[in-house]
Amino acid sequence: MFKKYFFTGLAAGIFSGLAAFSYYRIYVTALDVSYVSIVSPASIFSASLFAGMLIALFSFCMDKLFKKEMETLTSLLLAGGTLVSIIIPFMISLPLDVDRPELFPGLVVPMQLFPVLGWFALKPFFSNWGR
Repeated sequence: MFKKYFFTGLAAGIFSGLAAFSYYRIYVTALDVSYVSIVSPASIFSASLFAGMLIALFSFCMDKLFKKEMETLTSLLLAGGTLVSIIIPFMISLPLDVDRPELFPGLVVPMQLFPVLGWFALKPFFSNWGR
């Protein structure tokens, strides 16, 4: 049963990593800024993959505890946790040599939404797998 969650989390992580990397390239090119010393493309992809797997583990545990009766609660907790995590980029103190630090939250805040968005988008494709 965990296999379904594992592959959904893996697919969501890859999907969100690709979406975040695409957003990163568009943002950096359009605004002519560089935050490579803080957020590199490799860290973006690995954080997205980690978040996808963390969401998979959380959903698996919630389904095991509540026997699929609380899928709505799980979705609400994931969405709420993601919205609360938006605070994190505003708490980061950037190095003093960073050019235009006011644009940094505009880069990373949308990326925080991509793993949960990927999970919600890809979950229906894996819902009947392994039954």
